[in-house]
Amino acid sequence: MSRLIFLLLVIILLPSIISDSYGFLGGDLPQQSSSITSIKNIEQSELIKISPFIDQQSIKKRYLIFGTGSTQIPHLNNDLYTVNSQNGFFSIGILEENEASSLKEKGHYILEDFLLDFHSQNKQEKVTEISRIGEIVGSEYVHKNYNYTGKGIRIAIVDTGVDFSNPDIKHSLARDENNHPIMLDADGQGIILTNTTFIANIDKYGILRNHTKPLPENVTSSVYIIPRKGVFLDISQNGKGTTIPVYNSFFPIFGNSPVFNGTLSDDWKIGRDNREYIASKSGFYHLGVMYQGFLQDSDVRVQVVPVLVVDSTSPSVYDTIIPDMSSSWEDFTRFDLKSGQKPKYDFDFSDEIPIKLGDGKEFLIYDFDKDGKFDYSAGTVGARVVDIYGVIEKKKSTIDKTINAINGTILPALDPNGSFFGVMSDFIGHGTASTASIASKGIQQYDIYNNTKKYTIKGVAPDAKIVPVKALWFGDAVYAWLWISGFNNEENKWVFDGKPRADIISNSWGVANFPSLQSAPGIDILSLILNVLATPESLDENYHGVTIVTSAGNSGHGYGTLGLPNAASYGITVGATTNNVFVGYGQFKGQPRFGNTTDHFNEIVDFSSRGPGIIGDPKPDLMNIGAYSFTPSSITKTKKDSKQEPFSLFGGTSMAAPLVSGTAA
Repeated sequence: MSRLIFLLLVIILLPSIISDSYGFLGGDLPQQSSSITSIKNIEQSELIKISPFIDQQSIKKRYLIFGTGSTQIPHLNNDLYTVNSQNGFFSIGILEENEASSLKEKGHYILEDFLLDFHSQNKQEKVTEISRIGEIVGSEYVHKNYNYTGKGIRIAIVDTGVDFSNPDIKHSLARDENNHPIMLDADGQGIILTNTTFIANIDKYGILRNHTKPLPENVTSSVYIIPRKGVFLDISQNGKGTTIPVYNSFFPIFGNSPVFNGTLSDDWKIGRDNREYIASKSGFYHLGVMYQGFLQDSDVRVQVVPVLVVDSTSPSVYDTIIPDMSSSWEDFTRFDLKSGQKPKYDFDFSDEIPIKLGDGKEFLIYDFDKDGKFDYSAGTVGARVVDIYGVIEKKKSTIDKTINAINGTILPALDPNGSFFGVMSDFIGHGTASTASIASKGIQQYDIYNNTKKYTIKGVAPDAKIVPVKALWFGDAVYAWLWISGFNNEENKWVFDGKPRADIISNSWGVANFPSLQSAPGIDILSLILNVLATPESLDENYHGVTIVTSAGNSGHGYGTLGLPNAASYGITVGATTNNVFVGYGQFKGQPRFGNTTDHFNEIVDFSSRGPGIIGDPKPDLMNIGAYSFTPSSITKTKKDSKQEPFSLFGGTSMAAPLVSGTAA
């Protein structure tokens, strides 16, 4: 049977269009999109000067190109990967709009590639009572009477990423035997380039001296000392500045390339004097800049974090990352300043907290007012990133011809040569809310209703460990699933390494519309792969399968409104029911459908998708709360004087699925 299932996968991957699986508030209020496709503007930084990296005359986008016959398409020089079958071909390429139009005129099918459409709902209003999820689901009873809290179980969250800065979920990050975080960015977004090199002259007595010799090849500048002022990286270079490569985490949504050049103009301090400074055992310091976003309404505020990487223990083995979080925070909040005021950048690495993988302190967080509560987060160091665009390995991704998964090079979490490292972040917040629904400890107190009464928010499996997996594009999901299930890509083959990286895979997304698909939900490529990964011994005789949970989607009532992969037979598909926190309040007042009272709950929400699947199996398999709940969120404040607490309102089948995943744990 396993061989038959395996053969079903030898089909061509055809494009489709994503629909959200995150319920808008109440199912009848205007949907509030948090997809990065709806971003109106990206605010720039004052820490680093960049030339406009979006050429309005030649904007390049990610396209799906498919059809019958050969893949030998003229002018397709920027193809990321291609797969062929006897039925035709499927390619993904980075093209200018005029190139795409030209290919369309030649008879090829062209469709702009699409992101998995995650929607966040952070609307916070005064309400009349707190979430009762623990009571309704029964998790509080199970915790108390059976001591089942998810301990020993790993849950992979395939989503927009996870921000672990909130104390309620910081503990939940899964780690390996070396205490290193287990994280994957299948989207290729979290690469941080640190290959700009500075040299320091250290004499035989271990004393730092001013460097006067000609700089070696590949070294940008040097370190210098000013008596009684400190030790500095010579970045300004007499006013010329230093140009460094920066990875563009927004590509291909914004920008013509995944890497652009930026110029730093200020020298950065690395110590007090020639005896008290950040040491590099080899004398070579590596500098880089994180360039990523934080979504605020429909605008993105850029987070620029300068980072120093050093070999603190053994020469030429780079093991320590030092982020200048204070300067990053000043840059992030400079919009609060009055006209004429300047941010108070300190340009100083020596007063920051060094990070080493495995020290348990890999979180990029900052407490600006020193009150013991962190105010700013830029993600978590230690993610393994798929090098989709060949930035590091200088080779493009290909597709496995059997399983149709991207065979991108997966990078180490920290390059021992000091040229790059990986970061897990979540600037949309959807994956963080999914994680918090499961694993929140309930140790933080929140003034939910602005009446000074404090509440805690506890997840259904507070001791479960979370494996965060970022997968924003359609094709990323297959790579993510295989990696989580314990498969490694070796020489263009997927090989089982003996043990899945997680026990449960939770997916709060789905594809609802498929104008170009030649197969219906349930027998599409994603659903077939899900069935295979849920089946023991399907891909390897030692493979025992993984529990895979998917949200049903928010396409509403109606016959067969499930999309893919939520119609897969062997996955656990989850629909949404009510918690009724908002019934009888605000815009819900006077609505009779839930009895206009908070006493009633466990009603099916009107936006929850229904089955059956294509083979007649009843779907969803299970129901859980999707309307609505409060969840801990990122600690990041967008204003220094903000009184906003780190929680948000979450809902939809996007919440119901992780609640079932936590229940399974």
